[in-house]
Amino acid sequence: MPLFPLLCGLLTLFLSCTTPAPQEPTHFSQNKMTIDYHIAIGDLLNENQKQQAQRIIDTVFREIDDIYNKWNPESELSRLNTLPAYTPCLLSAQLNQFFQRLDGLVKLSEGRFDPTVEPLQKLWKNRLEDGCCPTPTEIASLKTCIGWSTLHVADGVFYKEDGRTQLDFGGVAKGLCVDLLIERLHEAGFQDLFVEWGGEIRTLGFHPSKRPWCVCISSPTRPDPSHAIAHLDLINRALATSGDYFQYWTIITEQGEQKTYCHVFNPLTLKPLEVKKGSIASASLSALDCTTADALAKVLMLFDSPEEAQEWIKTLQAERPYLACWIVAR
Repeated sequence: MPLFPLLCGLLTLFLSCTTPAPQEPTHFSQNKMTIDYHIAIGDLLNENQKQQAQRIIDTVFREIDDIYNKWNPESELSRLNTLPAYTPCLLSAQLNQFFQRLDGLVKLSEGRFDPTVEPLQKLWKNRLEDGCCPTPTEIASLKTCIGWSTLHVADGVFYKEDGRTQLDFGGVAKGLCVDLLIERLHEAGFQDLFVEWGGEIRTLGFHPSKRPWCVCISSPTRPDPSHAIAHLDLINRALATSGDYFQYWTIITEQGEQKTYCHVFNPLTLKPLEVKKGSIASASLSALDCTTADALAKVLMLFDSPEEAQEWIKTLQAERPYLACWIVAR
């Protein structure tokens, strides 16, 4: 079953460094929900340890699908999305805790990150696929069902003010999955870890050669590592990337103008991002956890220029000096 197919593709790549390693990690790689994952554990594992690690990995992906995947009609998220207005629903412990994380990210982003944009996304994508934009009346009709403040969670019970309100965790669930994989594997005793799913990365500890885990941030136009935006050594850090190039639509407006829109939506303007000269093509952000990195990388895309995005990150760095970003404009 697909998970968030409109997210950007793999932009951040795991690289092998040139220094010879006395011991190679144990690798795990499969496709889950249409997206490949790559996991490296910094030890040579015996067969029992490999089976234990694979069970943990499979359990985490089942959890993501069962709770957070809007494309799974039986998921907990899908059940919330079909709830009528003011109908209370008891949340699972996992989703209740996740809502607290989301609330912090919405506030940190000053509303630029808002998982309630799903009705807006559906409207715009349907119209763009028909070669046009929604009318101002159609967009205005959704204002009352979009906005984090329209949701209520207290004592593990959820309800929404408008039955049309729907959530999309696509802007953050890959990062959450990467975090859960790191945390569950570490709890099981695996100390040195590299986890990547669909371009979102988090590391723990060191490569077996006692060096950091080496990655690069690929250029949107020249993916060869020799043209990378940056080469990074990650130790106990996460990295996520968002971009405007994975899915986009080009239309001719009623005024005869050609415009291109991408799949990243701005909840403040109620519009998708327009791809044009000077707009941000890709944004990568490093943080301590991948959930935060995933959400804030997408927030960076919403600024009008790289300079404005960089200035915003600087305001966050006063309390979060570990944050770092790399931005490319068209």
